[in-house]
Amino acid sequence: MAIRVFLFFILLVFFISPIFTQEKNKTSEKTEKKLKLYGDFRFRGEADRDSRRINGSYRDDRDRLRYRLRFGFKYNYNENFELGGRLRSGNPLNQQSPHVTIGDDFRPDQITIDKAYLKFTYSNYWIWGGKNSMPFWRQNEMLWDDDVTPEGVSTGAKFQIAKDQSFSYVLAYYIANRSEKKFKDDGNLIIAQLLFDSNKNDHKLTASSGFIFGNNLQNNPIPINSFFMDYKIWASSVQYKWNAFIFGADLYHNIENYDDNPDINEVYKDQKTGYVTSLKYTVNKFQLGYCYAHIEKYAVIDYFAQDDWLRWGTETFTRSSNFKGHELKARYTINSQFNITFRTWLVSGIVTTGSHLESGNRFRLDLNFKF
Repeated sequence: MAIRVFLFFILLVFFISPIFTQEKNKTSEKTEKKLKLYGDFRFRGEADRDSRRINGSYRDDRDRLRYRLRFGFKYNYNENFELGGRLRSGNPLNQQSPHVTIGDDFRPDQITIDKAYLKFTYSNYWIWGGKNSMPFWRQNEMLWDDDVTPEGVSTGAKFQIAKDQSFSYVLAYYIANRSEKKFKDDGNLIIAQLLFDSNKNDHKLTASSGFIFGNNLQNNPIPINSFFMDYKIWASSVQYKWNAFIFGADLYHNIENYDDNPDINEVYKDQKTGYVTSLKYTVNKFQLGYCYAHIEKYAVIDYFAQDDWLRWGTETFTRSSNFKGHELKARYTINSQFNITFRTWLVSGIVTTGSHLESGNRFRLDLNFKF
C-alpha cells in the first residue's frame, strides 16, 4: 500500500509539475524584483598570544575555531517602501559579535534578529524605522562595529552637485536603553553627519564629518559596577582612492567634560582623542593592507566599537578603547562570493590604572562566503 501511494505521488508530481512551472515562469520575474534574499557564512581560525593584564599577569594563550551565519531579506513593496530583516548567529547579549566558538558539546546554537526595519524612499530622500545598520559613513569599525545595528529612526538624503560630485547627510535618533518612563529619560544616541564624494577618472575622494551624541549611557553594558555618562564625539574621515591604492585617515574627539564626574578615574578624564591611518594596495586578486590606530579611553563608545583588535573585556562585550597598535592584512579574492583573509594585530594600552599596560597579539584566518 505504501509503495502504491508513493508511486502515485511521483506520477502526480510528474504530470502536474509543468503546470506549476509554467505559472511560476509567469510570476517569478515579478517576484524576484520585489524580494531579494541574501546571506553569508564565515569559518574562522583565531589565536591570541601574550595578552597582559594591568596587574602584570598574563591571560592564557588561546586558540579557537569559530563560525558566523547570517541570512536576510529585502522586500520592495513598491518603488517607495522597502521591508527588511536579517537573522544572525551568536550570543544575543553580545551586540559586537555574531560569531560562535566551536566546541560546546555539539549543543544547538542561537539565532537572533539582527535587522527589522521599514524604509521609505522618495526622490533623493529616505527614512527608516526599526533596527538596521548604522548609516554614519565610516571606512573602518574603530568608531562603530558593523555588527552593532541600532534601533530607532534614521533619515538622510543625497544630492548631485556636479557631474562627478555628490553631497549627502544623515540624521538619526536611537534608543540604547529604555527608562520605562519618558523618551527624555531613555539612554539614547543622536547622530548627524555630512558626506562629500568626488569621483573623477581614477581619483575618488570621500570626506565626512559629524557628531555622535550619547546621552545617559552606561559606561559598560553590564549593570554591575556601572554608571551613566554622556558622550559628544566629533568624528571626521577622509578616504582617497587612486588606481590600486586606498589611503584613509580618521580623527575622533570627545568634547564632553568629565572633570566633575566622580565615577571616572583621573587617569582617563582627558583620554578622549583617537586617530587612525590606513593604506591598502590591490593587485589582481590580492589586497595588502596596513593600519595604525590610537584610540583613547573615551574617544569612542567602546562597547559599540570594533572587537577585532583586542580580547579585553568579557564574553558579552569587548573594551575596544585605550589601545594603540598595528594591523597587517592580506586578502585573496577567489570570486565575487568567496575570499580568504589573514589579519594580525599587535596592540598595547595607552594608560593604566594598575602597574602595567595591557597588551596582546592576535592572528586570524577567515574563509568568507556570501550569497
